[in-house]
Amino acid sequence: MLQNEAGRRRSARVANGLALDAKLHFSSHGGKSMDERNSKRDLVLAPSEYAYMQDVTKGIVKTYTGPTVINPTAQERPVVFQPETKLFEPCNLEQAVQQIAIAPEGYYLILKNPSQKDDHPIAGGVYPSPDLNVGRKININGPCAFALWPGQMVKLVQGHHLRSNQYLLVRVYNEDEARKNWGKAVIKPASDADPQAPAGARAPADLTVGKLNIIKGTDVSFYIPPTGVGVVTDDGQWVRDALTLERLEYCILVDQNGKKRYERGPQVVFPEPTETFITGVDRETGAARAKDGARKFRAVELNEIQGLHVKVIAPYTEQGRSYKEGDELFITGKETAIYYPREEHSLVRYDGREKHFAVAVPAGEGRYVMNRKTGAIAMTKGPAMLLPNPVDEVIVRRVLSDRECQTWYPTNTEVLAYNRTLRQIDDGGGRANAVSEMEVQKQRGKSANAAQQVAMGAAAMEKAADAQFADSLDRTNQFTKPRTLVFNTKFEGVPSLTTWVGYAVLVVDKQGHRRVESGPKNLLFEYDETLEVIQLSTGTPKTTDKLIETVFLRVLNNKVSDRCIVETSDHVSVTLKYSMRVNFEGEPLRWFEVENYVKFLCDHVRSVLKGSTKKHSIETYYASAVEIIRDTILGKSDDKGTRPGMKFLENGMRITDVEILEVKIDDADIAELLGRAQHEAVEANVAILRARRGLEMTEKQEQITRGEAEARAETTHRLAELEIGATADRLRVALAAVKSELDAAEAQKAATVARNAVVDADHASELARREHAASLEHTIQTAQQALVLGALKAEVEAAVARFGAAQGGFSEALLALSNHEVLAKVAEAMSVQAFVGGKTLTDVIDKVFAGTPLAGLMDRVKARVVHSGGNGTSELPAG
Repeated sequence: MLQNEAGRRRSARVANGLALDAKLHFSSHGGKSMDERNSKRDLVLAPSEYAYMQDVTKGIVKTYTGPTVINPTAQERPVVFQPETKLFEPCNLEQAVQQIAIAPEGYYLILKNPSQKDDHPIAGGVYPSPDLNVGRKININGPCAFALWPGQMVKLVQGHHLRSNQYLLVRVYNEDEARKNWGKAVIKPASDADPQAPAGARAPADLTVGKLNIIKGTDVSFYIPPTGVGVVTDDGQWVRDALTLERLEYCILVDQNGKKRYERGPQVVFPEPTETFITGVDRETGAARAKDGARKFRAVELNEIQGLHVKVIAPYTEQGRSYKEGDELFITGKETAIYYPREEHSLVRYDGREKHFAVAVPAGEGRYVMNRKTGAIAMTKGPAMLLPNPVDEVIVRRVLSDRECQTWYPTNTEVLAYNRTLRQIDDGGGRANAVSEMEVQKQRGKSANAAQQVAMGAAAMEKAADAQFADSLDRTNQFTKPRTLVFNTKFEGVPSLTTWVGYAVLVVDKQGHRRVESGPKNLLFEYDETLEVIQLSTGTPKTTDKLIETVFLRVLNNKVSDRCIVETSDHVSVTLKYSMRVNFEGEPLRWFEVENYVKFLCDHVRSVLKGSTKKHSIETYYASAVEIIRDTILGKSDDKGTRPGMKFLENGMRITDVEILEVKIDDADIAELLGRAQHEAVEANVAILRARRGLEMTEKQEQITRGEAEARAETTHRLAELEIGATADRLRVALAAVKSELDAAEAQKAATVARNAVVDADHASELARREHAASLEHTIQTAQQALVLGALKAEVEAAVARFGAAQGGFSEALLALSNHEVLAKVAEAMSVQAFVGGKTLTDVIDKVFAGTPLAGLMDRVKARVVHSGGNGTSELPAG
C-alpha cells in the first residue's frame, strides 16, 4: 500500500523534474539556475524519504535515508523495487525517492522479508543491503516509521475495531512465532469482559500451522495480531459480521464434518472456525425468505388450522417421549405454536410446500378423507376446518359417472365436463372413482400457478425487506379493504344435492341400506352412497317409446297429463284430454316400488274411464262429461263436497284432483248434429235473456227518473232553509253593531265628564296659587318700602346735623375749596359712597385736609364740635 502511494508520488515528481530539466530559468543578476540539484544532478532526501542506488559493477544496492544528499557516481544508478515482480528496475533520480513506512497509533505494519538482525536503516545515512529472512513476515505495531531494506515489502493495516456483533477469523502461519509473540498482541477487552484476562490473551493449546481461531467482539473490542498470526479476509473485509438473530428467527450452521447446529434468537451467533452458515430460499414460494444475506430464517408460525409433516431422521427424546428413526409426526399449532427446525427432523414436502393448511368446509358441504393405511373413506361435514393428518389421511374427490351426472344434475354440462376431467387423472392410488386432492392440484393450469408464485414471491421479498426495519411505518393514500376470503368450493367437496319442496329421492349404498330423503333438504352422500334412478313415460298419450331417467320423485302436487279414447254405449268414439294431480302418501320406501309410476297411473286411469263411458249414451255423456269423468276418477262427493280420490296401494299414490282439458267427439257428423241442437237451445235462451234484460232496463230507468225529481225537490227546500238562516244571521249582525255604537257613546260621555272635572280642579288650584303669590308679593313690597322710608329719614336727619355742626369756620373752608385740587378731594371724600361705607365725618375731613393748609383749621372745627357736644367724644353719623 505504501509503495503504491510512493510510486504515484514518484511519478508526479518525475514529471515535474523533466519539465524543469527541459527549460532553464535565469535570474536578472547574472543568469544563475534556480534548481541547483538538477544542474549538479544531486538528489536531496528529506527526513521521511529514502532511495536505492545500485553499483553497476558489483550489483550491490545501497540504501540512502534522509536527511542526506546523494552524489551519484558514474558507477551508480538509481533503482526501485517492484513488489509485484520482485525485481529492481532502473529509474531516474526523482523516481528513486520513496516514502518511508509509517504506522500511526492504532495501525500495524505487515513486513515481508525482515532483516535477520531485525533492524532498519537509520535516518541520515547510507547502508549496504543486509541479509534478509526471505519468505518470512512479521507484524509491527504502530506508532513506528522506518525505511525499507532493498527487497522488503510492507503493508499498512488499521487495527481491527470490533463491535459486539462482529468477529475476526485468524489463521496461524508460523507456530513458533505465534507462541513466542502471542502475548505481544494488542488486545483491548470489551466492556463486559475481564480486563485482567481478556479472551484471546492466553495462547491456545493448539497453534499448528493453518489453525483457525475466532476473535469475538463480545470479548475483544480492539485487536492487532502478533507475529505468526494473520487475519483472514472475507471479500476484502478484515472484520466479519456475526449473525444477529431476533425473536422468531433461527439459523443453521454446518461444520466440515457435516454436523449441523441450530441456533435460535434472540442472540448473536458466532460461527466456529470450521462452520459456515446455510443459506436458502423459501421452499413454499420459491422466493428468498431469509434476510441478512440469506443466513437466517423465520421460525414457522403455526395455528390450530396449520401443520407440518415431519420425519424423524435420528433418534431423540423430548419431554419424556422417545422418537426413533423413521417415525413420522404431524405438528400443528395446537401443541406447537412456534416451530423451530432441529437436526433430528426433516420436513416432508408435497409439491414443494412444507406447511399444510386446513380446508374450510362451509355449512351444507363436506369432504372425503381416506385413510392411507386401511383405504376407508369417511365424510367430514361442515361447518368445520378440516386439517387431515398427512401421515394417515388424505383428502380425495369422488368421480361421478356420466349417468350419475345426468340424473343427479340434469342439463348441467359443467358437472359432466368436470367429472370427465377427473376420470382422466391417474393418481395411482388403486381406488376406483377416487382422486386425491394433490393430484387435482397438480393438474391445475401452470400459467395460473406461475403467476401466483410470482406474486407471492414478490410479496415475500417485500416482506423480507420490510422486516429489516422493525420500526418502519408504511402508509398508503388508498382505502385499505378489510381482509376478505372468497369461497369457490363448487366442485371441491362431497357431491351435494338439494332436494326441493315436494320432491323425494331414494338413497342406497353398497351394503343394501335404503332411505328416502324428502325436501326441502341439502343432501351429502357418503362415498359408497348413490341415488336410485326411476324412469318416467313421456308424450301424450304417455308411452314408453321415450323414457326419462331421473332420481327425483315429485311426491306433492304432482301433475300428470294424458289423452284417452273412450267409446259410449251407442258406439261413438270420444277423445278425452285431462290432467291429474297426484300425491304420494304412506310409507316413503313404498313410493319407489314402481319403477315407472307414470305408466302405471295412466294405464289404470284409461281402463277405468273406458269402463265408465261405456255406460252412457253420447248425448248424455257429452252433456255431463266433466262430472262423469271426475266421479269416475275421484269418486262421488260426500256431504261436505270432498272426494276420496283414486288410491294406489302398490306405491302409496293417490289422485287428489283432475282437470278436464278437452272432450272431443271423433265422428264429425254426430258432432255437427249435437252442435246444431245446442245452437238452437242457445238461441232460445238468448232471446229470453234479451227480454229479461229489456225489462230490467226499463225498471231501472224509471227508478232513476223518480230519483232525479226527489233530488230536485230536496235541493229547493234545502236552499230556502239556507236563505232563512242567512237572513237571521244578518239581522243579528246589525243589532250587534247598533248596540256596540250605543255602548261606545255612553263610554265617550262618561270620559268627557271626567275630563271636565279634572280641568275644573286644575283651574281652582291655579287661582288659589296665584292669590297666595300676590298676597305674599304685596307683603314683601310693603316691608321694603318701610325700610326705604326709614333709611331716607335717618339720612336726612344726619345731613341736617352735619351741616349744623359745620357752620363755624365755614368761610375758611370755602376759601380753601377755591383751590381746584382741594375741591376735588372734598367732593370725593364727601361722596355718598364714603358715608354709606361706614366712615364718620371726622374721618373724612381728616383724610381730605391732611397735608393741606386747611388741616389746622379743620382741627379747630373738630375741637369746637366736640366741645359743643358736651362729652367731647361724639362723632357724626356716617350719612
